[in-house]
Amino acid sequence: MDETDATVTFSQAEIAERLNRPGNPMTVEKDYYSTTKARARLRGADKLSSLGPSDQEDVLRKEFFVRKFLELQADNRERRRLARMDGLPLPPPVSRSRASLLKVIPTIAVAWRDLQMRSAASSTYRTKAAQGFFEPKPSTVKNWIQKMEENEFDPVFLKNQYRSERPEYFTPDEFVHLNKAIASACSQTDPDLAEIHRQMVIAMEAENRLRGSDDQLRIPCESTLRNRYQDLPEMRRDLGRDGENSARRKWQPEHGGIDVVRALERTEFDDHETDLQSLLAKIGVWKTMSKAERAKVKRIRLWISGAIDVASRSFVGLHVSAQAPSMKSAMTILEMATRDKTEMARRLGCKSPWIQGGTMEALAVDSAVYFAFRPFRVAVNDMGTDLFLPPAGEAPWRGFIERLFGTFSHQLFNYFDGRTWGSVAAKGDYDSEANAAAVADQVAECIIRWAVDGYHNAPHTELNGATPTNRWLELSRDYGVMPGPSGALRTHLFGTYIKRAISKKGLRVAGLQFQSKELQKIRRTVGKTPIVGRVNNHDLGAVSVWTEEGWVEVPCVHPELQGVSIWQWLAATERLRLFNAENAKASRETLMATFAWLKQQAEMARLEAGLVNPVLTDEDYQRFERKMDRMFDLVDKPFEGEIRPEGEWHPSNELFAALSIQPVVYAKAKKSAKAIREEAEAGSRPQIGPAPKPQPTQQNEAPEVSVVQRISNDIFDNE
Repeated sequence: MDETDATVTFSQAEIAERLNRPGNPMTVEKDYYSTTKARARLRGADKLSSLGPSDQEDVLRKEFFVRKFLELQADNRERRRLARMDGLPLPPPVSRSRASLLKVIPTIAVAWRDLQMRSAASSTYRTKAAQGFFEPKPSTVKNWIQKMEENEFDPVFLKNQYRSERPEYFTPDEFVHLNKAIASACSQTDPDLAEIHRQMVIAMEAENRLRGSDDQLRIPCESTLRNRYQDLPEMRRDLGRDGENSARRKWQPEHGGIDVVRALERTEFDDHETDLQSLLAKIGVWKTMSKAERAKVKRIRLWISGAIDVASRSFVGLHVSAQAPSMKSAMTILEMATRDKTEMARRLGCKSPWIQGGTMEALAVDSAVYFAFRPFRVAVNDMGTDLFLPPAGEAPWRGFIERLFGTFSHQLFNYFDGRTWGSVAAKGDYDSEANAAAVADQVAECIIRWAVDGYHNAPHTELNGATPTNRWLELSRDYGVMPGPSGALRTHLFGTYIKRAISKKGLRVAGLQFQSKELQKIRRTVGKTPIVGRVNNHDLGAVSVWTEEGWVEVPCVHPELQGVSIWQWLAATERLRLFNAENAKASRETLMATFAWLKQQAEMARLEAGLVNPVLTDEDYQRFERKMDRMFDLVDKPFEGEIRPEGEWHPSNELFAALSIQPVVYAKAKKSAKAIREEAEAGSRPQIGPAPKPQPTQQNEAPEVSVVQRISNDIFDNE
């Protein structure tokens, strides 16, 4: 204790308890409060372990010389005592005199070198030659001995106490110019140091002309400027040369990344524009086009919206679209991430199941504006998921999904022609648009199949060689996975918003009637005022209607629509011609067979997966309802002339129009140099005579939104 005569008593049991205390045991340091240890701490270190390796080696070598000298001195005294007893001549004394030390130091130096060679793991003639012969001066050894004796033979006092700082050579006025030149060198333009030095010399010479003869500035040479610039910390040079964001990404500390142990503990969501030029056309239509028509098809880079589970590195959602990311694509990925997608993957040709899905604990997105929209925030909140919104421009905060998008380029797109290579330098003279040969639908399908069959079953280095699928199964087995929203809640969260007025027959959506007692009760309250509802695009068995008391589920009047998607229903309507006033009926047997038949078609799988196609909205539903002017009839038995579901099905132009899909998009025609010159000349002087009558636009010369019309029955021509 610091106070005089103040003591604290501990029993042996208490000391043992404190020494074995888990987590924070008591430490014992011998002679911590002694005068010698306190003096050593004032010097900067009281233990050899707190010194650097080079300082430790230097202190141990000095200690060896001191202790070896004292050993030789004690041995010499004993031999001189025995010589006096026997009457023999006395050996030369070993003392601290200069003459004695000159004889002893070489012997100690040889012993030190031999000790170093023996301590080496293996020594050769080269390593022996590398061991320098260290032989200090007598005055130096005498000083070491004195320090050891004064400090109770604690070797830590033998550490060199050289001054780590020296005074600045240049005066403050000179240093101002030098610092300004160094700051100019730390620039993103990567300037030439020789030119910076020349400008500094001009500025200092101009200032010297205003100074007296005894107050002239000394001009640093170019080597001094270069050395001072190189002496700057590398982080400071990177900050000036590459900017704050780049320097922070390079030098900010890492703490092992995000530590997740459960499946769906953290999910990252982001969008990415592919570096592959694709032909914006449907596969079925592309096969029927002529060579001239194919040459006019627009080239486009597809967008990928993906969600990845960080713990297993598995895709839980993947959507490919020809349109830029929006609120619709965000809701599509959110809905996809909460369910099993095995059936969709199988229909697209995948051999492996796509079981990754459920309710995530935390969802990390970027700063896109559509992630702040009300429907998305409401759905995430009601799922019980925490939404993580990092600052704008901080891509490393979603590093897993950002890195995964780069994997597409070198593992998938190198099998296609038309790559943009991500940068002008990597692309070179390669014409991406001219070499584009893959149809957009085909590229989108390949992306899904690569993710499910390829990436999910490939060993991952960050998973210790395990595959994402195996890792998902292990985490699901050990920790479980919260299932995604089901039943009516799924419709409430992810359904398409609609606004309809209730009639006696109920609520009409996509030509179907939804009816219940609760719905009619609402009608008697709201009258003809439209109400808000939601439709599950993957299940038309019921719709959800919002009231002041909450959501109400209203079933479809046709139970056959249970589990039928909106795409299957529209395709069946077009196939069976239920919109035709002369034939607005179908048998239940044929309708169910048509649904089963469409479910196995590849084109239907692409539509339901949303590959390249836009996501349906309320406007799409209303457009289709205008074609269904009357109710259709379901009969119990098949009738004569009823269309049977046979062969391979392909969407017709009528179905494309109902879904607001363009089978083919033509690029805008490029004007020739002659046409541009003639147009400029014509615009520089007034026109003579009457204006020419406008010519009708040809089909293949239509603007960007033109659609190939191959079949028409005048039903959708007014769209």
